[in-house]
Amino acid sequence: MAENAVAVKKRKPVPKGKKRRPPLKKQLLSLERKKSLYGYLFVSPLIIGFAFIYIPVLVQSMMYAFSANAGQPGRALEFVGWQNFYNALFVETGFLQTVFSSTVALLPEIFIIIFFAFFMANVLNQNFKGRTVARVIFFIPVVLSTGIITYFDNLTSLTDVYESGSKLDVGVDTMMFDFTQLEQLMLSTLGSTQLASVISTAINSLYSVITSAGVQMLVFLSGLQSISSNMYEAAKVEGATGWEVFWKISFPMISPLILVNLLYTVIDLFTRIDNQAVNFINEYFTNVATYSLASAFSWIYTLVVIVFVAVIWLLVKKLIVYQD
Repeated sequence: MAENAVAVKKRKPVPKGKKRRPPLKKQLLSLERKKSLYGYLFVSPLIIGFAFIYIPVLVQSMMYAFSANAGQPGRALEFVGWQNFYNALFVETGFLQTVFSSTVALLPEIFIIIFFAFFMANVLNQNFKGRTVARVIFFIPVVLSTGIITYFDNLTSLTDVYESGSKLDVGVDTMMFDFTQLEQLMLSTLGSTQLASVISTAINSLYSVITSAGVQMLVFLSGLQSISSNMYEAAKVEGATGWEVFWKISFPMISPLILVNLLYTVIDLFTRIDNQAVNFINEYFTNVATYSLASAFSWIYTLVVIVFVAVIWLLVKKLIVYQD
């Protein structure tokens, strides 16, 4: 007992009013902390670019919107308050009409793109021969930006292809297709002008839907591949049908990505170069005399996009199922 007592080191008494400090240990970063640091490192170029490029441009644009003589060399900015916004809303009535018409025209396209991307992601997630080639084919229009893809991308519809020359020169003196004859064929076959108009509109927007759904398709596909195969195997053992597996497993697990793709699609379509409202604003930017008014247009349109995104988020977030 005496030897054990000697072996035990006596601790120094702690003065009253002071607490004993815990022994210093080397603090190691947790796994979650490391992941968060990797995330900040990944988005650091975006943060730097936003801080040093986008924010100065936004500040300058806001100054132009509240001033006159913007963009005119040799003339100082003159603060006019809300005059440019008043002119944009109540004087230039064509702006609000263009924004409203373009928004209404984009509504069906948004849901068609989401449906098409979700459907094709489920198809491409199946096991079949040539699956990799099929995935590449559907994503090619998103990657390519030259040649014939650019030519078609500058056209608003397949009707423009016919009106621009009635033929596409591919090295032979033959007509590739005649859209007017196709419309007449659909009208004579269906016997309904409205139904033929709906089908022709869908054909016109087919290329736009395919080229606009590539990113959303990739997001849905990655979400489907992240679902554990054990869940599908358990459902098959329990005798669940393919329809039940889709609504009970696939759709709930991938529902958060639906909201992400919806927001992405809205912003992408509203800021596209062929958007009517964007073209309307760009026309005013080309004139130095209306540069301040164009800045006011852009800020109002930005507010419209933000409100539209907020409404969609509020409507869809209740349908999202988050898995713990």
